[in-house]
Amino acid sequence: MNFLHTADWHLGQTFYQYDRYEEHQHFLDTLLQILETENTEVLLISGDVFDIANPSVAATKQFYHFLHQATERFPYLQIITIAGNHDSPVRLEMPLPLLENTQVQLIGHIRRNEIREIDYDALILPLYSKGEIAAYCLAVPFLRLGDTPKTDDFSDYSKGIASFYQEITERALAIANGKPLIAMGHLHALGAELSEDDTAERPIIGGMESVQPSSFPKALKYVALGHIHKAQFLGNAHIRYAGSPIPLSFSEKHYIHQVVSFSIENGQVQGIKSIPLPIHTPLLSVPERALPPEEVLHLLAALPEVTSKSIAPYLEVKVLLKEPAPELKNSILKTIANKHVRLARIDVRYQQQNKAKQTVLQSELTLNDLQPYEVLQHVYENKYHEPLPDFYKPLFEEAMGLVESEK
Repeated sequence: MNFLHTADWHLGQTFYQYDRYEEHQHFLDTLLQILETENTEVLLISGDVFDIANPSVAATKQFYHFLHQATERFPYLQIITIAGNHDSPVRLEMPLPLLENTQVQLIGHIRRNEIREIDYDALILPLYSKGEIAAYCLAVPFLRLGDTPKTDDFSDYSKGIASFYQEITERALAIANGKPLIAMGHLHALGAELSEDDTAERPIIGGMESVQPSSFPKALKYVALGHIHKAQFLGNAHIRYAGSPIPLSFSEKHYIHQVVSFSIENGQVQGIKSIPLPIHTPLLSVPERALPPEEVLHLLAALPEVTSKSIAPYLEVKVLLKEPAPELKNSILKTIANKHVRLARIDVRYQQQNKAKQTVLQSELTLNDLQPYEVLQHVYENKYHEPLPDFYKPLFEEAMGLVESEK
């Protein structure tokens, strides 16, 4: 039985001001080709199908059209999709009544029975090969705190997730009658590697929601994960993040975007391999590290003119400033006016003063201690390393007066 593992599509994403419909369609067309080339029998989509909980009509149609194409072109293909933290479980499951006679499974919710026990059976899906059950899939969507079993510490999210996988695996073993088990999940696993600048799926404070890879029972032959956008395996080759199929931020431009193929033969996972995906629209950072404005403008002036028929890359401009420069954006726009790029982002960094000269802010403040104008002063000084100019005060007071009058 041949599998393909993918995740984190984020259909409908707007990349700064740019729509990414064509990029996602390029990926979906490529995915259809890979399904054929790899003779795939089961497609696993491990969450974050959409970028937001309320996706656009175009993004929703794009997903449904892919399902239609895949099921029509490959009648025996099983597609199992779980909800990620960006997906609305309700919206993801909305077309289920229309898919009852297909081999498409959309899993958004954790359901409970009449006595409030978790309905694990609804998540344990048989996988068929030549009309017979060859394996079972534990299709676990993104788990919220209320979805997990009660533990000694109900507030410990990671323990709840570990208990969930332990209990569903025990239940699946009782059902599977010796057939191999694979699992899906959308979560942050401890030890997952990210780019330093990757802020897309950061763990929350202290990594309190991070799950130990050892939490996945050994009986699971493969764990198909989503949520982290950098493709990687966690200690064991069979516990994997497929990664995002296109770069979803400039921090992902050096990631290897891929899908993962593997097979189950004689009850064991074999032939795990990464299949690289072509990039439709390149991402370009000029420079790679922030430099002063005059150096940046010089580098931008050296970019190629608009003569190429290739797709213009998205441009991120990184600038290092000593003080605010209101004219900076206009200077950049003039410099790249005839260049083969599309400006997406200006990343402005400020030089840090000597630590001895930095103002140490009070570490503990209550809301009652803070006055709005003082907050503005602190933020300005922290960002620009100089006092807030006096001319801001009457403007701020005028703005606050308008807010109070609207109340």
